Amino acid sequence: MSGGAGEESDESMPRQSSSGPCADEVLAFRVAALDTVLEALGDGVIVVDDKGSLLYGNRAALQLLPIDKFAAPPEQWPAQYHLYLPDGSALLPAEQLPVVKALQGETAGPTEVLLLAPGAGPRRWISMVACPLPELKGWRRAALALLHDVTEVRSVERALRRQRDWLSAIMDTVGSLIVVLDREGCIVSFNRACELATGYRAEEVLGTPVWERLAPPEEVERFRAVLQRLREGGQLSQHEGCLLTRNGQKRLIVWSNTVLRDAQGNIEYLVATGIDVTERRRLEEQLRQAQKMEALGRLAGGIAHDFNNLITVIYGYAQMLRDELPAGSPWRAPVEECLQAASTASELATHLLAFTRQQPSRPRQVDLNQVVTGMERMLRRLIGEDIELVTALHPKPALVRADPVQLEQVIMNLVVNAREAMPRGGRIVIETAEVNLDEEYLKRHLGARLGPHVLLAVSDTGTGMPPEVLRQAFDPFFTTKEKGTGLGLSTVYGIVQQHGGQVWAYSEPGYGTTFKVYLPAGGVEKEPVEVTATEEARAPEGRTILVVEDEPHLRKLIGEILVREGYSPLVAEDPAHALRICREYRGKIDLLLSDVVMPQMSGRELAARVRAERPEIPVLFMSGYADWNVVYNGLLEAGVTFLQKPFTKASLLRKIGEALKKN
Repeated sequence: MSGGAGEESDESMPRQSSSGPCADEVLAFRVAALDTVLEALGDGVIVVDDKGSLLYGNRAALQLLPIDKFAAPPEQWPAQYHLYLPDGSALLPAEQLPVVKALQGETAGPTEVLLLAPGAGPRRWISMVACPLPELKGWRRAALALLHDVTEVRSVERALRRQRDWLSAIMDTVGSLIVVLDREGCIVSFNRACELATGYRAEEVLGTPVWERLAPPEEVERFRAVLQRLREGGQLSQHEGCLLTRNGQKRLIVWSNTVLRDAQGNIEYLVATGIDVTERRRLEEQLRQAQKMEALGRLAGGIAHDFNNLITVIYGYAQMLRDELPAGSPWRAPVEECLQAASTASELATHLLAFTRQQPSRPRQVDLNQVVTGMERMLRRLIGEDIELVTALHPKPALVRADPVQLEQVIMNLVVNAREAMPRGGRIVIETAEVNLDEEYLKRHLGARLGPHVLLAVSDTGTGMPPEVLRQAFDPFFTTKEKGTGLGLSTVYGIVQQHGGQVWAYSEPGYGTTFKVYLPAGGVEKEPVEVTATEEARAPEGRTILVVEDEPHLRKLIGEILVREGYSPLVAEDPAHALRICREYRGKIDLLLSDVVMPQMSGRELAARVRAERPEIPVLFMSGYADWNVVYNGLLEAGVTFLQKPFTKASLLRKIGEALKKN
């Protein structure tokens, strides 16, 4: 019989008689074919009755369970064949065995069991599924069970689980934030660093879109755009973004992104690794602020120095003019106004010097509590009846080494600033405390010093300051008031810095402001040179004074004052000129009156050169840099006579007399 297309070869069919196969032959063929198929299966197949008799079992089944050797009711199989729970902790309860359930008419499984037969070699895990067979008349109830060896699967799963645990441990150990997203932007992995940074537990955010809880409202669309760009195969190796925490704070994160692809190259997951740079940026901002304040301080110091020279000239000539006018002259009043304006300008220069840490300071050990207590009555009058003043002072003396006058100025300026922030009344709280600044605090506050400090905190319930105003709060001449000078807080900053302390401001619009001043507790500092003018008698007239001043107007003024008062001035415009006069002048020079900071050389160097030729000559230094620290930074020595600019004619003459008498 030949076959054509679409016909089966007669060799593929069992031979049959011309009258066709009989029913027994067909049945035998089907049984043989089924047996062949079942034997070829990798899974075990058994048929048992309710007594445990094996009605059928293929080779794979009998390799797993020795049912052909022992006949036992299925309820006894766990003990008979050593079938345990998957973790091996106990025998599998008989009622959980799928065969038992199937013999009761229920399809059951898959159920994993652990085979721990003694001497059977390595442990094996079997997945069992069973179903009841139709009941035949005269037959006992029977069930069909499929047995699948899952030992290798469990081994792979165990290896994968171990790798997953390792990966999870690594992810939770690193300090970087690691978030894994699916294609839709839902979170599938959230490491420990993410939990610490956001305050959310992983189980709270897994399965939710990343922008649902972690994106600030203004950045939701940006989150979506980044995800879409990466889904489309775009590159976005690194970018910055804000992460919203549980308590509503924003953390600045630098993200690095990569994608995971499936076997076909399709993007399956997005892995975002982030570094929290919030603290770093805050410290960078503090550093920029400190550098800005240092630059402004130097600028203000230079301005104040030149300003003091000009004020001295204006004040000196105005005094000379007033002294020449008769008592009833109509010009005396305008001249007095000039003198008053010069005095006001001198106060402004003093504020600038405080900001630049160049204001004269006389530190001693003081109790900050006593300073606050001593000012309390005056402060209550200052702030008015609509503002409540509360003090919360440390129970023990809050000892610092500071100038008490300058401490009063700090407290006064902070209280005035608080009052201005509460036009409708409120509360001001002044607190003192002993604190110890540790390494953690230093990490978050650039420039702070380690160790014990005394805290002075001034808080108000006023309008508060937005971040852009807070950043400029200590800038000189910055003010939000219509009539403010902008020097109150900058003066506070300068005084605190001068005392080796730190001042920080904390504020939010609508929630008031707190200024915290940290001053080193106790401490020993060099005593300042006493620069106060004395009421000494003026020296006799006719003395010769060598005047060295690089500012021409002030040099001319000093010369004229000395001539009017009977002295003989030798005027030099710089140190080189002074040395030349010293060598060429044959007479006695009774006093060297020199500026401290000049081109070519300092006043101290000039004095040393002059004294090399004239050992007995006394020296009077003058400077617009009034910081007593200047005395110890190499420009001057302790014990010198010092005249602070701006000065009046009277103070100049007193200091000259003091220097001559000391000699």
